[in-house]
Amino acid sequence: MNLREIIVDSIKYPISDYRKFLIFCALIILMSLSIVLPSYGVKNGTLAIILSLVTLIVLFVVAGYLVGIIKSGIESEDTLPDFDYAKNFVIGVKAIILDIIYFIIPLILAIIVASATGLFTSFTEIVRIGIDSVANETTNMTTIIAAVPKSTMNTFTNSLSITLIVAIISFIIFSLLAFTAIVRLAKFESGTEGIRFKEILKDMRKIGFLKIIITLIVIYIIVLALVFVISLIGLIPYIGVFIGIFVALPFTLLFLYRAIGLLYADAY
Repeated sequence: MNLREIIVDSIKYPISDYRKFLIFCALIILMSLSIVLPSYGVKNGTLAIILSLVTLIVLFVVAGYLVGIIKSGIESEDTLPDFDYAKNFVIGVKAIILDIIYFIIPLILAIIVASATGLFTSFTEIVRIGIDSVANETTNMTTIIAAVPKSTMNTFTNSLSITLIVAIISFIIFSLLAFTAIVRLAKFESGTEGIRFKEILKDMRKIGFLKIIITLIVIYIIVLALVFVISLIGLIPYIGVFIGIFVALPFTLLFLYRAIGLLYADAY
C-alpha cells in the first residue's frame, strides 16, 4: 500500500463504525476526567484518587484497543475492532511496558553521555556561581554569566550539544524500534515478540527503512495539524475542552494507529 492509500484509508477509518467510535470517545473522556475536572474548579481529594485509578485502568484499556487498531490495519480489516475490555487491558499493559523499555534506553544513554562529557558537573558549578552572586546581591544576568569561568561555560555548552545530538538520534532510532515492537505485539499478541530485535529488524527491512521514515514523517505532520485544531477547539469557553477530547483526540489516535498498522502490513 502506498503512502496516499495509507493516509486516505486512515482518515476514513475512525468513522467506519459510529457506535464503536463513540464508545472509544467515551473511554477517552473517562480517561481524561482526572485532568479536566480540576481545571473547572472541581477539587476533592477522595474524588481525585478515584479518578486517578479510573484513569490508569482506562489508559491500559485504550492502549490495548489501539494495539488492536494496528492489528486491524495489518490484516486489512475495514471496520473498528470489537471491544474486549479484559483482553484490551492485558494487551495495553504489555504495550506500555514495551514503550517504557524502548524509551528508557535513550534516556539512559543521554544520562551516560551527559555524565561522561561533564554536563552535570559544569551545570552544578554554574548554578553554584549563580546562587553565590544572588547572595551577594548581584542580580544582573550579564554580570552573573561573566563570573562563570570560560572553561566551565565551554564544557557546559559542548557537553549539552553532544548530549542533545546523542539523545535525539537515539530517540529516533528507538522510536522506530518501538513502533515495530508494538506492531509485533499486535500481530502475535505476545510481549516477548516485541523484544525480538532480530525479527524486528527483519520486519523493518521487508518494508524498507526509507518508506517507514517518510511515512511516519507525513503521518506525524498530519497528527500535528490535528493537534493544532484540537488546541484551537480547546479555546472555546466551557465546551471547547470536551469537544476536543471527545471528538478530535479520539479521531487523531485512531488515524495514527490505523496508519501504522497499514504501513507494517507489508511485513506480514
